[in-house]
Amino acid sequence: MQDAMTLAMSLAAAAHGPVTREEAAAEVLGELCARAPVVAATVVAFDPIVREHVPLCVTGYPTDVLDFLCSPAFLRDDVGYRLLVTRPERRARCWRDIDVDYTRTPSVIQVFQPAGYAGGATARLTTRDGRYTGDLHLSTTDPDLPTPPMMAALHHLAPLLASVTDVTRRISLLLDDLERDATAAVVSDQAVVVPLPDRDVPVPLDRDPDLVRRVTAWRGGPDAVAEARFLHRTGDRWHRVRLVKIAGGTLVVLRETPPPYGLTARELQVLTLLSAGLLNVAIAHRLGISERTAAHHVEHVLAKLGASSRTAAARGAVEEGLRLLP
Repeated sequence: MQDAMTLAMSLAAAAHGPVTREEAAAEVLGELCARAPVVAATVVAFDPIVREHVPLCVTGYPTDVLDFLCSPAFLRDDVGYRLLVTRPERRARCWRDIDVDYTRTPSVIQVFQPAGYAGGATARLTTRDGRYTGDLHLSTTDPDLPTPPMMAALHHLAPLLASVTDVTRRISLLLDDLERDATAAVVSDQAVVVPLPDRDVPVPLDRDPDLVRRVTAWRGGPDAVAEARFLHRTGDRWHRVRLVKIAGGTLVVLRETPPPYGLTARELQVLTLLSAGLLNVAIAHRLGISERTAAHHVEHVLAKLGASSRTAAARGAVEEGLRLLP
């Protein structure tokens, strides 16, 4: 056990120092290969936004084996990997830890043995709050390797390495200290809500499919801006919504708020249309009201905002996030 803890601590130290995920993966594999006769190893990160596995560092594996380790043929069909998924209390397993003769499985017969491997292991990387972030794979030419102390070390290392490889943790850094009390998540381009570490998922994203649809539509719309702020109502509750375009999706930050400046729901509709450059007659047509009523609403909006003109009101609406989410 002492050997296992010593190795785990050295691997943890390797993972903790570097700044980037790629550097951390390289340091861990370097330490691992220096302490054991490992002939091939890789750390793979899972991106939950684009639903892809991305190798962060690879040593020894040919392309075909690496592709296999990132494919459904291994991640879904391999009997050993399925045990890591269905029995997560054991974070790492080697060929000897499988309930069947692993050397007779398709993974070994069709992939690992032809590549020259006689042993190996995988650690499934899952954060303390249960989010899957990737895998560490290693292969050996000795069926008695990895040793039990090394397997124990990989078990202890897995949560720390999961945090290091976590794609969403980097996204959380986009949130400044002023938004510590806000809820946040990512909506992928496929309209999947992806949680972020240390953040509650905004309740409206769970309960309001229309909000998810609107976020996805905004990202795919003609607006070229990388970030925008809006208002959105779910039921009788209003929220300030901050949208930030990121690779593969949109960062969504929500904070509950009363209607700003005492604006009514109708006045916010008018302000949104006014900000889009619509004149009173067009606003009236869009909302199904008379032009005179639209003009009264515009007057009230300008007065509540303290704006001297429609242009000033439109500028303030964009800058302060007073428009309704389209």
